[in-house]
Amino acid sequence: MALQGSEAMQLQVSVTLLSNTPVIGYKIDPTVLVNPTENAPPHSLVFTWCRENNICSVHHDKICNIQCTSCVKLNIPIERSCHCSTECYMKAWQRHKVEHRDASDAVGKDSTGNQEAVRKHRSSGSWTDFSNISVLDESAMVVEEEWKVWVKVASSKTYVPTLEDCGFRLRLQSVAVDSSQCIHLSPVNVVVTDPVIKPPSPRKMIRLQKSLNLNHKAKSSNEVVFSVLSYNILADLYCPCSDTFSYCPTWAVAWEYRRENLLKEIIEYDADILCLQEVQSNHFEDFLKPELTKHGYSVMYKKKSRAVYTASKFTYDGCATCYRSKLFKEIMKYEIEFDKAAASVVDALEPEIREKGSIRLLKDNIALVVVLESLQNGSNSDAFQSRICVANTHIHANPNFPDVKLYQVSKLVNGLEKIAQSHIPLIICGDINSLPGSDPHIFVVRGSVNCTPEKENDPLGIYQYLKLHHSLSLVSAYTSFFLSDGVEEHLKKMNCGTKEPVFTNFTQKFCGTLDYIFYTDDSLIVESLLELLDRESIGIGLPSRFWSSDHIALMARFRLKPPSLLGPSPRPLPPNPWPQLAAPEQ
Repeated sequence: MALQGSEAMQLQVSVTLLSNTPVIGYKIDPTVLVNPTENAPPHSLVFTWCRENNICSVHHDKICNIQCTSCVKLNIPIERSCHCSTECYMKAWQRHKVEHRDASDAVGKDSTGNQEAVRKHRSSGSWTDFSNISVLDESAMVVEEEWKVWVKVASSKTYVPTLEDCGFRLRLQSVAVDSSQCIHLSPVNVVVTDPVIKPPSPRKMIRLQKSLNLNHKAKSSNEVVFSVLSYNILADLYCPCSDTFSYCPTWAVAWEYRRENLLKEIIEYDADILCLQEVQSNHFEDFLKPELTKHGYSVMYKKKSRAVYTASKFTYDGCATCYRSKLFKEIMKYEIEFDKAAASVVDALEPEIREKGSIRLLKDNIALVVVLESLQNGSNSDAFQSRICVANTHIHANPNFPDVKLYQVSKLVNGLEKIAQSHIPLIICGDINSLPGSDPHIFVVRGSVNCTPEKENDPLGIYQYLKLHHSLSLVSAYTSFFLSDGVEEHLKKMNCGTKEPVFTNFTQKFCGTLDYIFYTDDSLIVESLLELLDRESIGIGLPSRFWSSDHIALMARFRLKPPSLLGPSPRPLPPNPWPQLAAPEQ
């Protein structure tokens, strides 16, 4: 479509990219604006994506930066005349000058072998004989921009860079066109990106070879095997336009980018059960729910009990639990709002501190608990033996409220203890917002915690109203690295003292472990774990252009122990282990 003169240019096309650094596998979706002049005709937009196509003729893994001018005059193909550096050009000269001689001899004949045509061409003064070039002429080089070759790769507005694009720049041409007359109505807008980069290698599942004797029969095809992912995905409402994540490019913090990146990451993990925290309610309904449903998940969501005012509106975040509908069915669901459950504790306080107690203890955190039954083995004569209970929670974050954290964790575990009486294996996933060795962590993995009432940790004296012991055999899944052989390289990412990952949350202000997958080890076996990240691979902190949350995902693959090892027949599930207004537990 040729231009029809300046009078036809009635429109201006403006194109903006979210990032100027394309990443393999990440869709580029430019923002395109058309500013029309008065009485502009109907038009459409035409897009052309091109990739620079220059690779060093010697070093095929490097981009060329210079080209021999003699080769240009001889029409030697660009893939044989390009070099990545002057040094490369000089070292290749003995071979390269042969290209000149051969090309010169080829030009010396036309397609019919007519030498007379060649003689006239030479005498006209337009011919240069390169056949005798034997001395390296470093001036016979041109800078890349003078001869850059672009290869068309797409004709759509959006483009997903491929492995072929790695290391090369992309160019997007956009123009407004009068469809009826096939003429341009705007100048061609050209945007050139930085070279395309590779994302980090996908995190792999590390199979564990336990050195312990598990004392159970050989694995059976009837055993239930499943994987569970726990991931705080960083709600957009906690990404203000401040310097909270100033180390991360602005475009990489934007939800429009993060949502695609997070979804891609989650789907790649291919977990059977997903426990997601900090899921913004509108983003769940508008994006995550339909996308995860398309990938075969049944989804459920519990929002926090209070909204956050941001961007001129009230917004909720919460927990989402998803499971593959072909592998599980839902038997029972429980929703816990810790502020409502804490009302009875506040009522038990002395009258003069109840108001202060309400402000301190009635936080909006929640938990979502679901009992699932496996469908992996078809109809099961004893369905109870293939049930699991999965708890997904996000505990209060403020480090100045250790009593609130311990209350919420103990309340959750105390209720799960009642479910476990039905002989159902338990898994607890979530952002516990508590470091290894803290009271909540000790309570979970040791079964009790000794809390001497101290003003600093228990300013309201609520510990006396809490049941700070349980009978569950809960273990942190990632401690299994220390019980296995052949995983030494992964132990470098673990804290030998706490037996937990070095970090699951990493920002400029904090680096430590807050996220966990706990399980009952008398009923479940950990077969493999998602490898951890190290600080060096991340850089300054999270989120980043590649990892779109300030937390990392955790994932474990479990095997349900054979029914013969699970104990006596189960009891019916309790109707509600977390009565919202029950009397304080003694």
